[in-house]
Amino acid sequence: TKGPQKDSGRRRLGMKNFVCVGMFFAACSALRTSSATVHYSHASALSAADLLRATTKVPSTLFKGSSQTAMSSVLNGHLLQSERYVVACDDWTPLELQSFMGAIDRHRSPELQAIYASTHDRRRLTSGSWRRLNELVDTHPHLKAPQREAHCREAVMWWTHHLTDAKRQELRAQNLTVPLLPVGEKLPCGDGPGGDGEKEACVHIEKANSCDWCHSTQAAHDAGMPGTSAPNALHWTDGPDDGNPHGWDRKRRCDQNQVPRCGPCEGIGGHAWGDKNDQIDLVKCSVVSLPNETDMSTVHWPLYPRKFTIGDVDGRPGYSDTLIGWKTDPFCFGFFPQNDSIPPLCYRSQDSTGKWYDAYGSRNGTAGAARTDYNIKLTGLFNLMPNITASILQTDWQMWIVNHLWVVDQCVCADPISQSGNHCTDPPCYSYVWHWDSFKEAQYLARERIGVEWLQNAGVGNYAKLWELDHFISWSHHAWTDPVTGRIVRMWKPFNGLQNYDPQAWIEEVDSSKFDSPPTKCKKGGAQVRIHCDDNGNYHPKKVEGLEHIEVLSQIAREMKQPVAMDVVARRHSELMRAKA
Repeated sequence: TKGPQKDSGRRRLGMKNFVCVGMFFAACSALRTSSATVHYSHASALSAADLLRATTKVPSTLFKGSSQTAMSSVLNGHLLQSERYVVACDDWTPLELQSFMGAIDRHRSPELQAIYASTHDRRRLTSGSWRRLNELVDTHPHLKAPQREAHCREAVMWWTHHLTDAKRQELRAQNLTVPLLPVGEKLPCGDGPGGDGEKEACVHIEKANSCDWCHSTQAAHDAGMPGTSAPNALHWTDGPDDGNPHGWDRKRRCDQNQVPRCGPCEGIGGHAWGDKNDQIDLVKCSVVSLPNETDMSTVHWPLYPRKFTIGDVDGRPGYSDTLIGWKTDPFCFGFFPQNDSIPPLCYRSQDSTGKWYDAYGSRNGTAGAARTDYNIKLTGLFNLMPNITASILQTDWQMWIVNHLWVVDQCVCADPISQSGNHCTDPPCYSYVWHWDSFKEAQYLARERIGVEWLQNAGVGNYAKLWELDHFISWSHHAWTDPVTGRIVRMWKPFNGLQNYDPQAWIEEVDSSKFDSPPTKCKKGGAQVRIHCDDNGNYHPKKVEGLEHIEVLSQIAREMKQPVAMDVVARRHSELMRAKA
């Protein structure tokens, strides 16, 4: 056999047991893994070890590797230690792996699934069908290897994360054989001779890694590494991917992979401030020309410059946005966008005092760096307080959010992947700054006359400035470009935010010192409040200091009955901190 194994002479003894119990699933080839369609006859209580494993979202160093190949080797080593019967991935067929997962499905723990679902963990199982995938691979046999490898990774995840320890012991006693992970880097998928059928199959195979389409390293994307570019969403028909849990209408949200397909003036969004469908100021939109009526030589795809700076234009902000992301703290101080809309969301509209980007600006030059500085008027509890300033910096896979909260500085050190719990199914996983050419394959919808918020002293909703722009869509992303300057003007993703750029604000150069990291305020002795930062200013999930300042500022905000000046906040903060001492 190819790859490590144990007891190879007896491996089919173990195989036979799960083929029998999984025969129904293999026969119909349409396994649905949603809780609505699976009956749990073997549920059992979770042990302390089960609970710890389910609630641990960041794998320890014992389960990590420096590359895909190294990671597979490490994890296969653990499987070889724990399992009596294992077989190399190359020695399985896709149908055998589907049968194995069918057997696992009969025994999987609903308690574990409930934990993953409630915490929006990517280990949670969602609805899916193998029938269509099998049909496509049967007509494109060169895809059997990528399908097999994807199934091996999925099967190991099911075995490790969807069975209790007790259930695994029970199945081991039945001589069940477990697949190993594939050895080597992920196989390419989607660039072969199979046309649309191959592309559709590869969407099934690669879809779980959707963050990597835009947030892998720029170098990997440039090299055409599998999974680092978005496949054609029009080969998919089951959108929105997260089920659109807030029930947003097609003006607020229209994903490229849903049916009916998105058309002009759909998915246009606007200034949003809450999860309810009507908590948004939608802009006006009318169709100027459809693609077949437009001079395509005047249409510019929404590509960022490889380097850019956005500054003021005649004293006005050149960039403004509404940031939308998962709510991770009561006051929405440290949130950032994620890849679904399932949890409660934070909304914050803000003017930028500067924005910088370099597609190759990371420390080793293989990934991007980006920074945006803001002047922010908070809402909610702090709406009577003066404005705050914030700076969001990302280089490589780390992010830092530095806030000046009136009288104290705060730094939140972040790892977008591990803190979200919503992406990593095949660790190690990282999220990088977006690719400059993320939308090079976006679908052109129409030339529209559409409102653009805030720019050039405009308002929102019906008061937004009407521009004639070209509308593009890529999955849940929408973008508009100016046919005159060729610049990106407006971008919208319903659970990430609204971004508006003045076409006159783009400068295609950048000061690299803007990306110095970790920021000084994030290191020990820097900001009074440091969340998830070690002494060197790098992300550490268990380090927190200075929360007493946040408690005092919250108390001050609750005391306020009218807008207050900064000196009032400073004086009251000093009084309350002395009382705490």
